[in-house]
Amino acid sequence: MASLAKPAMSSQCLGYLRRLAGLHCAKLRPSFHQQVRGKKKNAKGPHIVNVRLLEDIRGYGRKGSIIPIAPGRMRNIYYPQRKAEYVTKAQMQTTNQKDVMAERDFSFGLPQTHPDPQPTEEVAIGMPVKLLTPKRTSEIIEAQVPSDIIFYRVPIVVPEPEPAPPEPVGNSINAIGGEAPVQKALEPEPSVTRIFGSVSTADIVESIKAILLASEDGARVVLAPEDVKIKEKESQDLGIESDRLKALGEFEIEIRVKGVDPLRRRVVIRAQEADR
Repeated sequence: MASLAKPAMSSQCLGYLRRLAGLHCAKLRPSFHQQVRGKKKNAKGPHIVNVRLLEDIRGYGRKGSIIPIAPGRMRNIYYPQRKAEYVTKAQMQTTNQKDVMAERDFSFGLPQTHPDPQPTEEVAIGMPVKLLTPKRTSEIIEAQVPSDIIFYRVPIVVPEPEPAPPEPVGNSINAIGGEAPVQKALEPEPSVTRIFGSVSTADIVESIKAILLASEDGARVVLAPEDVKIKEKESQDLGIESDRLKALGEFEIEIRVKGVDPLRRRVVIRAQEADR
């Protein structure tokens, strides 16, 4: 019996010593606790939102389509302008899937580019174009270009100056008693109405080319801005420069074709309303 009691007593003593050592170490250990952080939540909103287009939008899609777009574009542009409306999840479940697009249609409303057709055997490749003779060019311009080439520009409105007050009657007699010398009336300045922008020789050439395109021979006429000469004398006050006009009115020009006499035409610049 004595042999069986000794192991039990020894095990109890060992357990007591372990507990005592643990309490002693706990007193020596500094008191702190470890903070466990959870997963950081994403504060940003969704990267895209589903919207229904209320009108055809170039580069996005046609009216009625449901497409994903950036929230900022929808919030700042399309929603205030009534071009699109938000689509909720419940509406997405009841929407026809044919109208739902996985992404915007980048090519919608843009001009379609077709590859150049391959030349067939009947098409001559590399054939030089026969230029018109100066005489023939002059004949085509004379026959097709009207005498007046009309342009429209918005005039610059300048308020009229207030009239000068009438001179007092007493000033018409000098101190001696005689009449004051009669002053010569000032010549009125020429009335010139300036315009926004100008009509340059390049504009005149483009207008002439547009007229000549009506015929096959006219389309072959070659003209450059250097071939048009403004005959009016240069004057900043009248809005006339060597290569452009900056006022309303009628101005004489010459269309010069090398080798033949120049052709005279008239450029007419008329007033255009601001909202035209």
